[in-house]
Amino acid sequence: MKLYLLKSLGKPFALLLLAFALGRCANPMAPDGGERDEQPPQVVEEESSPNYQTNFKKQPIRITFDEWVEIKDAFNQVVISPPLAYSYELSIKKRSVLFEFDEREELRDSATYTINFGEAVQDFTEGNPAENLRFVFSTGPYIDSLSVSGKIVDARTYKPVAEALFMLYENTADSVVRTDRPFYFARTDDNGRFLIENVKAGTFKGFALLDNNLNYLFDQAQEAIGFPDSLLEVQAGQEPEVGVRLFIAEQPIRLLDADDTQYGKVKLIFNRKPEQVQFSYQDVGHRQLLFDINPDTTFVWYELPGATPWAVYLQKDTVLNDTVEIEAREREAFLETAKLRMTEGPKRSIKPSGPITLSFNHPLLFFDTAQMQLLQDTTETVVQPTVRIDTSGGKRQLQLDHKWKPALPYQLQLLPGAVRDMYGLENDTLQLEFKAGVAKAYGNLLLTVDSLSADSAYVIELLSGEETVREFEVDNSTQFQTELKLMEPGSYTVRLIEDWNRDGRWTSGDYRRYRQPEPIFTRPLEQLRANWDLETVVDLRTLQAKAAQVFAPPAPATAVPQVNTDSLRRDSIRQQQLPKSVRDRVDDGN
Repeated sequence: MKLYLLKSLGKPFALLLLAFALGRCANPMAPDGGERDEQPPQVVEEESSPNYQTNFKKQPIRITFDEWVEIKDAFNQVVISPPLAYSYELSIKKRSVLFEFDEREELRDSATYTINFGEAVQDFTEGNPAENLRFVFSTGPYIDSLSVSGKIVDARTYKPVAEALFMLYENTADSVVRTDRPFYFARTDDNGRFLIENVKAGTFKGFALLDNNLNYLFDQAQEAIGFPDSLLEVQAGQEPEVGVRLFIAEQPIRLLDADDTQYGKVKLIFNRKPEQVQFSYQDVGHRQLLFDINPDTTFVWYELPGATPWAVYLQKDTVLNDTVEIEAREREAFLETAKLRMTEGPKRSIKPSGPITLSFNHPLLFFDTAQMQLLQDTTETVVQPTVRIDTSGGKRQLQLDHKWKPALPYQLQLLPGAVRDMYGLENDTLQLEFKAGVAKAYGNLLLTVDSLSADSAYVIELLSGEETVREFEVDNSTQFQTELKLMEPGSYTVRLIEDWNRDGRWTSGDYRRYRQPEPIFTRPLEQLRANWDLETVVDLRTLQAKAAQVFAPPAPATAVPQVNTDSLRRDSIRQQQLPKSVRDRVDDGN
């Protein structure tokens, strides 16, 4: 019947149909129905380049499998250590993966190379990755077999950092991380762990890097780095387990932008808080001038009667020496449209003790209590608050304090002229209503921090989420204790910084000075509930021990009995039960 059909269709069409049928037989296709193939592709050792070669000469490497395979995500999966100077070529030839070196590549003398394929090689039908696929060779007379392993975490949070490089250098000069590619390297997994295998015995410099531009060099100021405290000795029976805290070095203070488009206000934007920066100005008859320094933006408020150009001077050692030229601005034009406005007032419910704060858009110069009226209770009894301008907030906050009566309502009225800013502008009428809370709606916290060193300094912060609620500096003491009353119920965290340089803040590391980042520890507290007194003790030694435990090597995996399947062909790599390769990327542009 088939023969008759072919003849009846005519010779040309019959040949075309036959070629199509043979073509379908020659191309791998997923089978229809049946059980899913979960078996990973196996290396056919007798048809592949010999693994673990010594005295290796540059040549193509062929790895043949027992089924059709494809290459997926080679850029992220394939790791070559030591790194190659030029891009390689990875291709499929029938059932084989072919790895070819660039013709310009010169392999290092007496070096053991490892090509980790990760999960790049997968079977064609189901995408099962080849397991533990590594090709190892040495350009010398033997294969190096030592290893360096460890973990990399964020210096501030102690959370593991994935995709970070840990690199080893034979050259132990400090500058090598900026000028030379590493001799060995590995990239961390999602748990922050790395493993460098087939390392030779010797002394190495270790260096960790989040390589933004994928060139294996620390050549960008914003790249996160880390380093062990000492050189690494690798010997038989001495294979280092390294813990590294990754940080971004503090950058020199820089002025990013200056905005003087509005009369009376100059906005200076820095790359970080301008600590220890000396501010001065060219006095051309200013009646008022105020520097309002904030974490990244500093405001220069000024009142100048004439339209006169002037300058602000910024100085910090030899790092910063800038002059900001301020254009002449018309005071009268500004006053025609400017208004003194309240930007933030008290909440509808205030704490039963402590002042309320009114924030304004301009620095305040004067207040008049005769133009203020505070009424208490529904009887609208007039009471007299204590009033002051808060100088810590750029003089833009007005504080009113009183012995608030719990659960009673209050009305605050500020008539025109109650407050006046530095430009002579006065407020419009303000009418505010709020209610004093009751003590049982809040909680009290008694915080003790133990095991401090008497010859060290610390910064202790109480956090609510990311917001710093309170901050304390401690020096020359073995214990710190404070009682915080009328706290909002909620979750709080204590953050403790070992303030090595006693500057009252966390200081990052400095590779040039070989200085590690200051240790920083966090401890979540028990939930603070309303009408509750919470006593809590934070022990520094416990926090230090917990942080050290982060770097502890993982517990050995429980041995799993091997299934004996005679029909499966196992390659020599899998038979040696080598660990799963660490995922990595290669530099595809050099």
